[in-house]
Amino acid sequence: MLLLSAALCVSIGAGLVLAQNAPAQTPPTHSTHTQHDHGGSSQAATERPHPASQLGQQSPRVRETAPPLRVDLELTMRQPYVPSEKLSDDYRCFVLDPGLTEDRFFTGFEVKPGNPEVVHHVILNAVPPEAISQIRELDGQDGQDGWSCFGGTGLQAGPGGGIGGMGSPGGGLKLGSGAASFGALMKLQERGVNVNALIKALQEHRGNVPVALAAYQQAGGDLTALLSALQAEGLLGAGGLGDGAHAGSGDAMTVITSGLGDVFGVGSWVPGSVPTHFPESTGRLLKKGTLLVMQVHYNTLAGREPDRTSVQLQLAPAGSQLQPLTGMSLVAPVEIPCPAGATGELCNRDALIRKNTAEDGPRAAMTPAALLALCQKKPEDYARQNPKQVVSTCDMRVREDALAVGVNFHMHTLGTSGLLELNPGTNREQVLLEIPNWDFHWQGSYFYREPITLKKGDTVRITCTWDTTLNPEPRYIVWGEGTRDEMCLGGLTLMPAPRE
Repeated sequence: MLLLSAALCVSIGAGLVLAQNAPAQTPPTHSTHTQHDHGGSSQAATERPHPASQLGQQSPRVRETAPPLRVDLELTMRQPYVPSEKLSDDYRCFVLDPGLTEDRFFTGFEVKPGNPEVVHHVILNAVPPEAISQIRELDGQDGQDGWSCFGGTGLQAGPGGGIGGMGSPGGGLKLGSGAASFGALMKLQERGVNVNALIKALQEHRGNVPVALAAYQQAGGDLTALLSALQAEGLLGAGGLGDGAHAGSGDAMTVITSGLGDVFGVGSWVPGSVPTHFPESTGRLLKKGTLLVMQVHYNTLAGREPDRTSVQLQLAPAGSQLQPLTGMSLVAPVEIPCPAGATGELCNRDALIRKNTAEDGPRAAMTPAALLALCQKKPEDYARQNPKQVVSTCDMRVREDALAVGVNFHMHTLGTSGLLELNPGTNREQVLLEIPNWDFHWQGSYFYREPITLKKGDTVRITCTWDTTLNPEPRYIVWGEGTRDEMCLGGLTLMPAPRE
């Protein structure tokens, strides 16, 4: 499922250890890429109407046509990958090298799963060339192309920005050095933070904040209390408008959401996807030397046949000056108890968290805790809901003026409806997206016919509704990457607001 677990705590930036810029290296060859002339095309899916036809009447008007993509560049996995026999959900990352010798915008894309029976989702992350040394360490360690990457790309962010949701420009733990660092740590200790455990976790995991904070929590540290202490002492790095692209206030909400970044990446595929065309005069910027790390989630319940997924890009002419698109991610906690009367060990939340942690690592426990902290909720808040209508909401603030040009939404198979609202309960209330009848197999990204103005300080609310009686095996359900877990995730595609 779409990734978040690595991103949640990465809100705290690249950690105490700043990586040195890696020397220039020749990119590893892990993909084939084909430069096309302008006669290429790709076919839109024809099995169903455009996903926009399922939107509710309150949704703003969106573009419903999906014309063929002009394929200027096609990137393909170097060789077929056979999903692991040991995993029902296999997350694999592959590096694709577009061979960019100059900055280029792409204005449209399509992900082409090689085997849609086993491909559950695909996320494209743009990573800088400095990541090559990390990729070389990870790639092919188990004898197959790529590397296992549950919960993120597995690449650490350097001081220059994030990698696959793993950091944000301008973010960081502002602990300083020397006497300043000691003073900051003393302030945290006075607020009840186990400073020794925090330092030990950061040292053991070489400054990789998501993993270190997961280890801190696993060792008994209170993640919610830590975030609160950092906020109270002004020790959080500046956040941004969802992806760290704009300066923020540095409060806990900003820092966590800036760590989320654009969790849909620079491109993605989910069941029901059609070719994506960005609005006129806009595009996603790929810097010179940028690599694409493609995370593929394979669900093996339908088999383990080989897959060779490819990505097709529609490029703007070299030297084009387009409006760069960014993303703002929206999340809410997933806390879905078993229906009344249901029994079983996994109806106990703590038992479920222990099981998920044993299978997926400490982030499986960290993510639900971070979401609750972000949205100021507790598991008990979800305890007495109608099992056929379990609802979760969360409000997030817009950090800078912007124009929303697109929107998307993601849940898993228990989802029944989804809603995004701007400034709910005010005279400026507006629905950004309404999906009254959620269908996991019919998802899409939507682009508004007219941009929607977002002002600094505006509130965006996400609401997810699930029917837990649809679950064939009663169990407590929290946020997770697996097929049997759930998510509540939305995204806005943004462009800069016009200068006044």
